[in-house]
Amino acid sequence: MFDRNLLKLEGMKGVLAALVILALLQATATIGQAWTLASAITGLWNGGALPEGAPFVIGFFACFALGRLLVYTQETMLDRFSLKEAKRLRGDLLATVFDGRSNAVDSEGSAAFTTTATQGIDDVQRYLRLIPLKVIGMAAISLPILVLVFFVDWPSGIILGVAFPVIIFFMVLLGRQARERANRQYASYNRLSNHFLDTLRGIDVIVAAGAVNRTDADVFESSEKLRKATVRTLSTATLSSAVLDLCTVFGVAAIAIMLAFRLMDGSIGLQTGLVALILAPEFFSPIRSFASDYHASLDGKNALAAVLSLLKHDSSPTEEPPRKGGDSSPLSFVDVSYTYPNATVASLHGIAFSLAPCEHVALVGESGSGKSTIALLAAGLLRPSEGCVVAEGIRLIPQQPHMFSDTLENNLKLYNPSASPEDVEEVLAAVGLDALAKSLPDGLKTLIGEGNVGLSGGQAHRVALARVLLDDSARVLVFDEPTAHLDIETELDLKECILPLLEGRTVLFATHRLHWLANMDRVIALSEGEIAFSGDAQEFLTTCKPSPFDGGGDAR
Repeated sequence: MFDRNLLKLEGMKGVLAALVILALLQATATIGQAWTLASAITGLWNGGALPEGAPFVIGFFACFALGRLLVYTQETMLDRFSLKEAKRLRGDLLATVFDGRSNAVDSEGSAAFTTTATQGIDDVQRYLRLIPLKVIGMAAISLPILVLVFFVDWPSGIILGVAFPVIIFFMVLLGRQARERANRQYASYNRLSNHFLDTLRGIDVIVAAGAVNRTDADVFESSEKLRKATVRTLSTATLSSAVLDLCTVFGVAAIAIMLAFRLMDGSIGLQTGLVALILAPEFFSPIRSFASDYHASLDGKNALAAVLSLLKHDSSPTEEPPRKGGDSSPLSFVDVSYTYPNATVASLHGIAFSLAPCEHVALVGESGSGKSTIALLAAGLLRPSEGCVVAEGIRLIPQQPHMFSDTLENNLKLYNPSASPEDVEEVLAAVGLDALAKSLPDGLKTLIGEGNVGLSGGQAHRVALARVLLDDSARVLVFDEPTAHLDIETELDLKECILPLLEGRTVLFATHRLHWLANMDRVIALSEGEIAFSGDAQEFLTTCKPSPFDGGGDAR
């Protein structure tokens, strides 16, 4: 039914207050329709002339028009509010991840997160558009009608008064079972999403290992679990709707039969009986309306809970310590520790260092020592478990830059879409991509990425460099082992392009290839998540054995 989490949404209380007022006015209009219609029919039944009943007919249509206008106003208000909140929730959800303030993707799975941010937000929007109006209608419309029926004809009021708690009892009883099954269905849906995405990511490995049949069986099993959970949820929701409909039909039928007998023995007047009979279906109408969308309410309620749960993963950054006078370090780690979600051992322990403006620092260490974690923390893609990172104007060059399915030009202008053609041409020449651009069939307008023209590893890294060069705001460059997957010839060729571009910028270069160290101002060596050495490159090569580091034999 009504989720208390709705009250946490900005502006929700004001919307609910407005809906209550409009619903009370709608109840008044409904009562007016019943009274004027009963009066018009009674007048004609008693032999009155048609003109005599004209005011009641006009009054009926006026109340009807007012009721429709009030319904339109309520629906329009909720449409706008639900759309605004859906956009805000989706924006907040994506912002917490892309700004690095959340570990939701790591903890819930990227497929489950994507499902929640897309289909889940749509379910929330539908939930906001339907449920508040229907729940308020059961109180602000049904109860005033019940009170009036009691005053008009107390036996009919008793029938409605008994039927209402019976319906609420069945709603609660069936609602608990439906909620539990809907929760299991939503969990099955998320598991299937994560399983399917993991299968797609590892399809090459699965094929190479000859495990296609086994994987197919696993996907089929997950799909079957979701299908069965969905059928059980739908059956419960359908049963709930049927029970509520049955109760309302019995309630209206009981009043109609009782009024028929009382009209025949003359114990009740025609107008009074008509008013009670007309209002009885209107009393049950909000309940039946809620029952018709009961399953949608379960989906929306679960989706809202999932969205708010993901937003709770927001690990807001620790307040930055005040900088001392003269401290203009563009990147500082202050006692930083980090533990990945669900991990039992911290990846980093008490990391503390600062980079001077325009300083070039190499970050070295064994695989798993924490180089990539520091790079992600510096770029803001992770938030420290302890301590803080102070950084400005960061751009990360990852190990495997992603090429979007778009033109080469748009891929280059990822960080700066307004870059001029002259700037693009200059950067292309600087990173050695001008020849490639000229060789492509449509030049810079050639589609690259998935399903289009593919780029080699070295070309993709050059595109990543070009993106950074076109971004004037990038003053600190963080390289996360950008040449880890390149052969040495390609790497040395790329190195010739990279080094001139580093001048005038602060650089943190995580690498396992030691030939880069000669071009760095300082070396920070990691061991098991801690800083084991910090000093100049020559001292490092002299005092530390390079063998513990991957690629240590290549000291060019």
